[in-house]
Amino acid sequence: MNFKTSIVILNYNTIDFIQACVESIRAFTQEGQYEIIIVDNGSKDGSVEWLKEQEDLKCIFNQENVGFPKGCNQGMEIATGTEIMLLNSDVIVTPRWHEQMIKALYSSEDVGAVSCVTSACSNFQQIPVPYKTMDIDVLLDFAEKYNHSNPSLWTMHFTLVGFCLMFRRKIYDDLGGLDERFTPGNYEDDDYCFRIMKEGYKLLLCRDTFIHHYGNGTFVKKRTPEEERAHTEKFMALLKRNFAYFQEKWQVRDKKYKDYSEGLFALDNYVKEKQRVLIVARNRLAYICYLMFQRKNLEIDYLTDNQLDYDLMHHHCNIKLCDDLLKGARNLGGKYKAVLISNTILDYPDYSRLKDLLVEHCDGALVEEEPYRQA
Repeated sequence: MNFKTSIVILNYNTIDFIQACVESIRAFTQEGQYEIIIVDNGSKDGSVEWLKEQEDLKCIFNQENVGFPKGCNQGMEIATGTEIMLLNSDVIVTPRWHEQMIKALYSSEDVGAVSCVTSACSNFQQIPVPYKTMDIDVLLDFAEKYNHSNPSLWTMHFTLVGFCLMFRRKIYDDLGGLDERFTPGNYEDDDYCFRIMKEGYKLLLCRDTFIHHYGNGTFVKKRTPEEERAHTEKFMALLKRNFAYFQEKWQVRDKKYKDYSEGLFALDNYVKEKQRVLIVARNRLAYICYLMFQRKNLEIDYLTDNQLDYDLMHHHCNIKLCDDLLKGARNLGGKYKAVLISNTILDYPDYSRLKDLLVEHCDGALVEEEPYRQA
């Protein structure tokens, strides 16, 4: 198969970032296997003038900042690639980054999207790096040693951050673009990942592939304390608004849907190779991904009465969906070396009886999470 990845990058007054990003793509991506699409959201810092001088770029110039979801959608609309990548302008790509992610994306028909690890990111995609300030020589030396394809380091992940998200062209053709109701941005990447998983695809994190991500805006202009406070308040209000929409759209219980917990870490300490594990939860599919990442070849069952959990991951894991948890517990077969009872089901009406049944199926450690207090 001949690959051509449409790399869609948004730019808004980040001329230093976008120049370095584009140059790194040119340096470390095989010619003929990519196209770069830049959507400029009304920059006033000289970005537009520089972009117009670059003959190998496809550019869209907006007169105003239309936000991340709409800008990405504009770029994807003119993409001609066999796959599409959403890439932040504040990244520097590295040797073999593209070929390794391509290899992971097409490693199986059920892989829908992939991402990589980086220097600054949420969602457990950040790794330690040997530099604190920007040193391109140290960065590239680190990446040269780090970036060697290793399928054992491709792990199923629950949501991937949109700083570097590559997916098959068919995904875009079937699902369309990002949900613009998240404009100007935040949670649109989680939303897109949910949509991909609901179609039966899984997400892979390529832990064998590293690119640099500045994050937090290394070149962002200095603000006064008053400006910083106002900026933070505005950002937090946006997060709250967009999560409320995301929560309503997907009926997600709380903000912990992709986090790990102390109870999960405790469970991991109890189990050994090839043992049976039971998780009883709602909206805690990330737990499955974490346990799979530990490479213990566990037999993991996930008992839930949550339809979304089943819809998102039953193609890839043993999700036991029941209309009543008590009935589901009665139908469990055999014993488990460890059982994790998530705090998401502590409000089950007959919790005491449910716990008793789970104890009967536990031939080892039973971990009961502490109640979750939502901020």
